[in-house]
Amino acid sequence: MTIHPFSARLLEPVPSWPVRLVRGLYGISSRDTLNCHQTADNAALDLRAAMLRLRAIAIDEQGRVDYAAVHSSQAFAAYRSAVHRLQSFDPGQLQTDDARKAFWINLYNMLIIHAVIDYGVTNRFSEVHGSYYRAAYIVGGMRYSADDIEHGILRANAGSPFFGVPQFRRDDPRREFIVSRLDPRIHFALNCAARSCPPVGVYAVEHIDQQLDLAARNFVNNGGLRLSQNTVYLSPIFSWFAGDFGGAWFGRRHQANLLRSIAPFIADEETQRLVIEEADRLRVRFVDYDWSLNAQSIL
Repeated sequence: MTIHPFSARLLEPVPSWPVRLVRGLYGISSRDTLNCHQTADNAALDLRAAMLRLRAIAIDEQGRVDYAAVHSSQAFAAYRSAVHRLQSFDPGQLQTDDARKAFWINLYNMLIIHAVIDYGVTNRFSEVHGSYYRAAYIVGGMRYSADDIEHGILRANAGSPFFGVPQFRRDDPRREFIVSRLDPRIHFALNCAARSCPPVGVYAVEHIDQQLDLAARNFVNNGGLRLSQNTVYLSPIFSWFAGDFGGAWFGRRHQANLLRSIAPFIADEETQRLVIEEADRLRVRFVDYDWSLNAQSIL
């Protein structure tokens, strides 16, 4: 893993206790970021345009990433240069939930790709200890890890379901930038570098609602949900984040609510009808998650 020299002024809010625990366990410093080795400037940054260029050359429709091609591309060199400018970007400019979702989803997905390359991941992202806490960018002078973006910003500060406390403390200034309402469809847009993750997309504020609907339908109908006899087999994403989908206790309680919240995304009308009408009687099982790296090639 490479730790870059720190040059930007960083305001480090006091993390919540789960974040302090994990960062202490793995020795993660506030200086562990991937965009802090150049001085920030005020140049405009178009993340979506940068992602579109990278997606065109190195990401297929299944979400597999040609990390070797990304690493050697001029598009990635341009992205790395541009992402440093986030140090002076004011996330308060993102006034609506749609703007925040589009920006932070794109940033999360590119942060993970950037981290895989810079940390030299070969098999799975978790080989980097504390990976989702360690991978981080400075945005507007504050540090945002992958977990901060997911559980703090995009999940309306719900916090990791495994800890059960908000991601950001009450006095954390990053709370100002969270979405006002948790949209469970974000789980079909975030890619954490695993084969079972949804594909990497590029999201635009003006189309975010339609794009998230499409991402949800693609995920649910391409392995996220399977019905066999009286059992519905679901991706464990619906277990980990059951509370976001109307369920509880990692999908072991309120399973009928969970199924009915997923049903609108089912393409087959007969399957959709059956899931809605029989939700109280259907059994729910969660399949295994493939955590191996979503790579076409590695460095």
